[in-house]
Amino acid sequence: MEKIDFLNIVNSFQHCQRNWDLSKKVDPETIDWLMTVGYSTPTKQNLDKFEIVCISDRATIKQFSKAATNPPYIVDALSDTLRKQMANGRVQNPQTDANLLFLFFLKPEERTSNLRIERERGSSEDLAYWRTCTNLEIGLAASAIGIAANSIGMKSGFCRCIDHAAIPADILATYNINPYHLEVMLGIGYPLYDDHTLHTDGVHRNESLNRIIPRKLII
Repeated sequence: MEKIDFLNIVNSFQHCQRNWDLSKKVDPETIDWLMTVGYSTPTKQNLDKFEIVCISDRATIKQFSKAATNPPYIVDALSDTLRKQMANGRVQNPQTDANLLFLFFLKPEERTSNLRIERERGSSEDLAYWRTCTNLEIGLAASAIGIAANSIGMKSGFCRCIDHAAIPADILATYNINPYHLEVMLGIGYPLYDDHTLHTDGVHRNESLNRIIPRKLII
C-alpha cells in the first residue's frame, strides 16, 4: 500500500500559523468534514464530554480572537522578550484570527450524567481526574482536525493563552455554553505568507521556538 506523505503533513501541523489570507472562504462541506473528523476521535466509553464550536463568521471570529491573550494576572511572569511585544500589557496571539476558529469546551454536566454512571458502572468521577481525561480527549480531537486541515493545504495554530473574561459570553449564552469551560482555541485557514511566523503589524507575536527532538525509545 502506498503511504501518503504523512510526516510532511504533521510537520506542517506542528508550525503555529500566525498570518492568514482572509480573502479566502472555506466552503460549508469542508467545515462539516472537519467537525466530523473532530467528533470521530476516541473518548472514554464513547461519552460526549466536550463540545466543538466552529466559528466561520469574520466579525465573530474577530470578537473571540481578542480573548487569545494572556490574562492580566500573569503579566508579571512574562519574559522580557514577550513584554516588548505587549500592547497595553497584553500579548495578542494572531493564530486565532483565522479563516475558521475552532473552540473546544468542557461539558462538566456529563461527569454526573446517568449515561456516564451506567457505562462506567459507578458514581461520578473525581472532578480533577475527569478534567484531565477530557482534556486528553480534546487534544485528540483538536489534533485530528488540525492534521486533516493541513492534509488539504490549509494551516493551523493552537492557542491556550485565554483571557476567559474577554470571551463574548452573550454569544455563547444563546447556546447555553459557559465561556469559562473553554480549554483551547484552534485557528484553521489559508496562509498569507510562506513564513508561518511572519506578522508585520507590531502588535501580534511572531517569534518561533525550535522544537526539541526527543529520543525514540523502542523497547
